[in-house]
Amino acid sequence: MNSKALADTALTQVDNIGFYLSVYGVTDKVNRHNLMAGVFDSMQRYNGEKESLQVRINTARVRVEQGVETIKQLNLTKPEGFHNLTSLVSEQVDQAGKKAESLAGKYVPAAKPLVSKLNQLRARFV
Repeated sequence: MNSKALADTALTQVDNIGFYLSVYGVTDKVNRHNLMAGVFDSMQRYNGEKESLQVRINTARVRVEQGVETIKQLNLTKPEGFHNLTSLVSEQVDQAGKKAESLAGKYVPAAKPLVSKLNQLRARFV
């Protein structure tokens, strides 16, 4: 059987079901237009989730590539390269600590023990 004819038959039956449901006062929401709108909505939601996941993957890939490039530039075989690595890590920990302190002070007073642990970690690198 031709797929177009099969689709037309199915949509006609959906319309028939919708007609009888509206005649009996159950609902008037069953028709081919609402069915296609639901399918289209599901397709758009799926495409949005797929694109969101692709953006997260690309962002993670770029971060990893930047990290690898930074480590290559540090040249850890020399003593000054290791010093550069520790200073880079201490900068990152310092920034994270400052952000955590500001967030903990504004929003979550119970997070102060976490901030103190982060400050201890920051003290090791600074």
